This record gives sequence, C-alpha cells and structure tokens, in this order.
Amino acid sequence: MSVQEKGAPPVRFPREQVTRFIAESLISGGVSTADAQEAAEHLVLADLRGVESHGVARLTGYVRRLRAGLMSPNGELTVLHELASTLALDGNNGLGLLVGKRAMERTIAKAEESGICMTTVRASNHFGFLGAYVTMAAERGLGAIAMTNTSKIVVPTFAKQPMLGTNPLAFGVPTASGRPLVVDMSTSAVAWGKIEIARRAGVPIPLGWAVDAEGRPTTDPFAVEGLTALGGDRVTSGHKGYGLGMMVEILTAVLSGSSWSWDITRSTEVGYGSGTGHFFLAWRIDAFRDPQEFADQLEQGIAELRALPVAEDAPGDRVMIPGDPEAEAEEENLRLGVPIRPAVLAELTELAHEIGISTLS
Repeated sequence: MSVQEKGAPPVRFPREQVTRFIAESLISGGVSTADAQEAAEHLVLADLRGVESHGVARLTGYVRRLRAGLMSPNGELTVLHELASTLALDGNNGLGLLVGKRAMERTIAKAEESGICMTTVRASNHFGFLGAYVTMAAERGLGAIAMTNTSKIVVPTFAKQPMLGTNPLAFGVPTASGRPLVVDMSTSAVAWGKIEIARRAGVPIPLGWAVDAEGRPTTDPFAVEGLTALGGDRVTSGHKGYGLGMMVEILTAVLSGSSWSWDITRSTEVGYGSGTGHFFLAWRIDAFRDPQEFADQLEQGIAELRALPVAEDAPGDRVMIPGDPEAEAEEENLRLGVPIRPAVLAELTELAHEIGISTLS
C-alpha cells in the first residue's frame, strides 16, 4: 500500500468549488481575476491527476508569499535573448504557475514556426505540476521536455547534507489514442511532497527514500533532513539519479542565469525571492518524420508492452505505460470529486480565515 493510500481518507469537493476557492485565495494576493483562474485550474489539474503534492496543498505557501510581497502576482516575461529557435526569458519573480504556462506557450508557438524551440527561464518561482507543461505541447501535436530546479533537499552521493533540489523533468509526445504519453519524474528517489503526505497521514515512509540529520536512512517522515537521489545510495546506482539532477540544475540554473538549488527559498516558506529556473523544449514531429508513421510505430510499441505477461505481485492486470496512474486517477476524481487530505483542508480553512474568504468545508 502506498503512502497516499494510508491515513485518514480525503474529503472530496466539486471541481468548480475548489477552483473558485483557489482563485479567490490568489486574488487576495494581488493576482488578477483572469490569471487567478488560470493558476487555479493548474493546481486543480494536479489533484485530479493524483499528483496531490503539487496541487491545492501548495496554495497556502503561494498565497503567503504573494501577500508578503515576496513574489510578483503576475507572470510577465521579459525576453533576454532570442534566435530563430531559442528563447531566454526572465520570469521577473512572478507566480510560477503563470510564468511556466506563458513560457511554454511561447515555446510551442516558436516550435510550430521553426520546427523546434529551446527555452530557458530565470528568476521564477515554484511552478506546480510539471507534466501539465509537456501535455500542453503534446495536445498540439508536438513533442516536449520540461525541467525545473527546486530548493535544496537531495543529498549528493557520499554527502551528509542536502544541496540539490528534487529537480524534476517531464517528457511528452502525442499518441494515436489522443491521450499523450507523459513521463513526469523527480531526479530524487521520491518527490518531497510524498514526505509531506506521509507527515499529514502520520505514517512511515519506505526505507531508501530519505536520510536523517546524520545522513542515515530513516523511515520516520518527521526525521527526514534530506532525500536520496533517484536510485538510492551508491550501491543501488543513486549516483545516476544524482547525475540527472545535476543535468537539470545546469540547464535550469546555470544556462538560464538563475539560482542554484541551495540558494532557492522553499515555496512553503516566507523568505527572500526564489530564483527558480526552468527549461522547456518543444519540437514538431514532422521536422523529423511523417507524424502518422511516428504515431503508428509508437502505438505498436505500446501495444507490445501491454501484451507482456503481468508479474504475479503486480497491483493490476496489465503492464503499466507511463501516464497510466495519472489517467486512472483523473477518471476517478472527475467522477467522485477533487480529493483533499484532512490536514490540507485544515490548512486551507486557516488560510481562508486569514485572508477573509469563505472556507471550502
């Protein structure tokens, strides 16, 4: 049983109600009505797709940073450098949910024109659910990659203290079925949000996810001082996840001119500006081969993977394809309502009282 499945069950709310609550909360921080609606839809999408670590649970941190004047309420971008197939943008310390979307929209538009576009963004903030950005491109028939660095929480191989962020990356391509194939992953053994979920649920975490203040493996979520890189320790190839994390760091921080992970303030804290960096890449399939041939070969490969025998200890009756868990979660949550953990609901109720809006409950 996963961490998400343990603890008190979530309370469910209609999608429209949650979206409205998020938008009203962001408006209290100076975000325009239209922009607040866009940002709210992004957060709700994360919860619908089962990525609760990047959904409404992030709202309180965003709003408090906005209201403290530590983050700009808009997503205006400044062009620093531009060539036929590249963009270097400045996020101007804007709300990451808006900065990320607008940067991806510009990347898509330029890729549709030139065939491919690579974009860096500096001086942004936490921008939510990474898979949403590559899905934007895949739904337009493009392939895409997106990355971001985050505040320090991952311990480098052979170190005792965290220095890198979870530094996630996502990849997406269109498919013949209409549902994009999306890979969305952190370069740490697990996303920090999973530790937060375990703390809210009051349950232990699997051994190998994290270490304590002495750098020792721990199953106590409250003792966690750092996450391991993807793969765990050196023996189980954690150095490879560490290398991937460094790759993301270089593309999002060094190439963009933004901050290293160890200089970024956590999105849940009220401190100096974030300085988060992003990286986007989008390309037209027909710049490389006939799109229908691409779609047919991809569909054939997926079918062959689906046809493999299922392991005896598998949780389902079919082989997983990237994006399956999110698609299944979205189908269920659209039917039953947006799930919100009791602990998160308590935080949102406190926020509502703090900013003077109606609560969700």
